[in-house]
Amino acid sequence: MRVNTMLFTQTMSSLLSASLPLQSALSICSEILNGRQERKFIRKILKGVNEGNRLGDVLSEFGGMFSPLYIALVSIGEESGNLAKVFERLSAYMKASRKMKQKMVQSLAYPMLVLATAVLVVFVLVLFVMPRLEGIFMAFSESSQQIVVKLEEMKSNLTFFAVMLGVLLLSSIVLFLVHRLSEEAAYFIDSMAIRIPVVGNVCKALQIHDFSFAMKILSDAHFPLVDSLVQAAEVVSNAALRRALLKIGESVSDGDDIGECFERNRVFPRYLSVWMKVAEKNGDASRAFNEIYEYYSMECENLLSGVSEFAEPIFILLTGGVIVLVIGQFVIPVFNLLGAL
Repeated sequence: MRVNTMLFTQTMSSLLSASLPLQSALSICSEILNGRQERKFIRKILKGVNEGNRLGDVLSEFGGMFSPLYIALVSIGEESGNLAKVFERLSAYMKASRKMKQKMVQSLAYPMLVLATAVLVVFVLVLFVMPRLEGIFMAFSESSQQIVVKLEEMKSNLTFFAVMLGVLLLSSIVLFLVHRLSEEAAYFIDSMAIRIPVVGNVCKALQIHDFSFAMKILSDAHFPLVDSLVQAAEVVSNAALRRALLKIGESVSDGDDIGECFERNRVFPRYLSVWMKVAEKNGDASRAFNEIYEYYSMECENLLSGVSEFAEPIFILLTGGVIVLVIGQFVIPVFNLLGAL
């Protein structure tokens, strides 16, 4: 079932903020979101709520449509009677996350498209153009051994380059599939990713941004700290960072100081461990995570802007390299062969 979860969250936030009961808000939401899939989806939710089930439990029946954190926050909102506030914050968070993703995609779309076009040209030359050129040159000069040697050399160079590109593409696909299917492989790959200078900084900033938002909401709801760490870790997609958070949760449950736990775990920035110590000393975890969230919201904006400015010339250089290679290994040799006829 394809449903726009952000639109659903925004609509529910607006309706619940108007002090409407949950059933009424869901009923009106089904009228406003009049798409076939959305209406079917909301009617299922409304039916479950009318049968006496909690909204969080009903949402959990929809597979991976909602994250464990989303469901946990909705359940907390129901228990605390503050469901409207939870939907309002979820709506703001989803809009901010979508804005960041769109900014990254827009900044990298053009240079990646140009690079992909250049790579496609190489494959077209190897698979379609070279065989035809070979036939043409051989027809004009069957007796010239020099032309045969040149053609074979040109063909070998282009084929080697195409094979290398194919291996790189295949390796990327295999890594992606292994990351999805194996938890240990995902941990290893993600551990390597966060150690890469620029990529690692961006990855950590995005993950801590999501983690701090979850902790801020859970702290506002006075959720137990250890349970909050476990729930908030679910929003972290990097396996290495998620495992580190779960280990910190175990250490805190054993009686260790949360600030010291974050400081000992070198995978997290010092800024985070300092604010954990502040929260521990003044007992105001909600304010600490609010400060962390605001800081990393700004940090993510700056990093994404820097990455887009840095990535564009890199992709342009890569594209230029492919073009130079095509000229050197194909265009110039073709003209030399034409001159030899």
